[in-house]
Amino acid sequence: MSGFMITVEQKSCTRCGICLKEFEGYCMSNDNGLPVIDRRICNLCQKCVAICPQQALRVNNVKPDKIEGGLPVTPEALEELLVRRRSIKRFRDRAIPRKLLQQIARAGAYAPNQHKNIDLIIIDDKDVLREIDRTAMKFIRKWYGILFGFKPLTRFFSLFARDLGVIKKKMQRDLYTKKRIMKKGTQALILLKGNPHVSETKNSAHYILASIIMCCETLSVGSCLMDSLRLTLNTKKMRRKLGIPKEEKVLGVLSLGYAAEKIVNIPRGYRLHIKWNSWN
Repeated sequence: MSGFMITVEQKSCTRCGICLKEFEGYCMSNDNGLPVIDRRICNLCQKCVAICPQQALRVNNVKPDKIEGGLPVTPEALEELLVRRRSIKRFRDRAIPRKLLQQIARAGAYAPNQHKNIDLIIIDDKDVLREIDRTAMKFIRKWYGILFGFKPLTRFFSLFARDLGVIKKKMQRDLYTKKRIMKKGTQALILLKGNPHVSETKNSAHYILASIIMCCETLSVGSCLMDSLRLTLNTKKMRRKLGIPKEEKVLGVLSLGYAAEKIVNIPRGYRLHIKWNSWN
């Protein structure tokens, strides 16, 4: 993401040293009490901006907003949001306003990601969505033939993928039952693209997607992660069509739409296994 940097408004800085206590010797140096950003080390986490009481540290010279009062979301409300969320597999034929799509996409900017090396592509053109689905069908059909069209080769692949039978069943469902890869009624795709060889980029993509998914939930917009489309979109032909440079890749794909299925229950019974203070 070009041109994105942390800046120091010297007139506002009182040289209180709060940021230097946190970052001096790493991504900051001390110029007689004034912070100096080392842009080679700075990973653009924006923590220095968040803790500066004088709002002297900024992103691209934009003054940050002051936090006033406590957080309006209660722990109970947040837990309710988390337990209700489910991936949506069927969407209604109702377009999502672009203003709403922009609001959803903006939520990704506040994810706990590092090295802001990720950009978003929003695709809501129906013709483009259909073309992506057709291309994905061809891609999956090709790989289905490679994996299962020649029995000796299938046996060879089974040595490395024990769940090959499950993969076959899923591919058959997409190719011959549903006859599509994209979720029915998909109104938009959000693509995350970036250079996966830059430190922390892949992890950052996951954090961004999580934030976007939670934002969708608050706006009553359904979402579903689409790894099968990510494989298709990373082919040379599709990256060229999308204008994605050769050093970058699609790191994540999210399908969006208004749900055509109703979530009426919160599943119970599953819990994460938690252990305390154990080396084993």
